[in-house]
Amino acid sequence: MPLTKFPDYYSVLNLPFGSSPDVIKKYYRELAKIYHPDNKATGQVEKFQHLLAAYQVLTGEFREAYDKAYLKNLSLKANSDKAKKEFLLPQERLIYTTSMTFLARRGLLRAGFRRKDRTKCTGINHDIDLIITKAEATKKILVKIPLTVRILCPECLGSNIYCECCNGIGTYKSTRSLQITFEPNLIVHNRVYEFELSRFRPDKFIHFKKKKLRVRIDIN
Repeated sequence: MPLTKFPDYYSVLNLPFGSSPDVIKKYYRELAKIYHPDNKATGQVEKFQHLLAAYQVLTGEFREAYDKAYLKNLSLKANSDKAKKEFLLPQERLIYTTSMTFLARRGLLRAGFRRKDRTKCTGINHDIDLIITKAEATKKILVKIPLTVRILCPECLGSNIYCECCNGIGTYKSTRSLQITFEPNLIVHNRVYEFELSRFRPDKFIHFKKKKLRVRIDIN
């Protein structure tokens, strides 16, 4: 009996793995308007059914199980298809819009100036710009983003305020790289992707300090 092809619901909605529920809902609604059977001009019954199935899985109670299966399938696919090469985006092409240097250049480090004030002044409501050339935009791009993480103390597991290893704090501060792969169809100029970082935990003892990450594609 032939194996059933694994359904790539992220691809159906034209989104990368780990997209937040709000982003999934937004793009589902946009596509549903186009492909809904009631739309006489562009409606497609089969396409709409695929969109609906993807939306229900990625926003429902089975998403966690689906994501685990997705990552496993992705790993198997990568091992069996070595002909496809990824382009690793250089670190200098990652521009942190919330970095001290970036904000200082714009005079936005004044005392009492909060993030929402900076957002209002600059119009920038994302964390990182990915600088990609037009030639690179036709390739599969791998991005490694260093982020702050908290590591649960392996000695006391965060439950002993007298622990000598962590001095009772329960966690250690460190860094880990978040790896995101962008297929060519996802590389769209000025498009902002929001990632729910709980989907990318390195392991059960480590979690990213930020809950969400907003990344903008900048093609030049």
